Amino acid sequence: MTARALVVELLTSALPSDVDVIAYAHNIDAPSRSTVMVRTDRVIPSPAGQGLRQYEFGLVLIASKTTAGPADDELDELLEDVLYALTTGGATNGVNWTQAVRATYGEPDGTNPAYELTLQATIATEPEQE
Repeated sequence: MTARALVVELLTSALPSDVDVIAYAHNIDAPSRSTVMVRTDRVIPSPAGQGLRQYEFGLVLIASKTTAGPADDELDELLEDVLYALTTGGATNGVNWTQAVRATYGEPDGTNPAYELTLQATIATEPEQE
């Protein structure tokens, strides 16, 4: 299982069932539900050594609503759900978030409120085979 698949599994199992978790980041039509996209941004050898890699992921959290007020409420709730999932389930798996930055999503004018969340995970270089 890849490191990205581990993060997707963590989020899918911990987030409410009305949140879509997409295992990669790409251009999508405006989502009809709250959405989290997972992408791998960087991989380096872990400073701890011992056959470990340090992964940096970008999570794109997208609200389905675009009207100020309701969209902000939806997005803030999604952010809290994701942070809770990472803090409770992720910490036991070596996954830690470092920052969440406000953004917009959508082409061409970025109409959907979003957050860009950075997280790190330290994972063995030879993950267990399924």
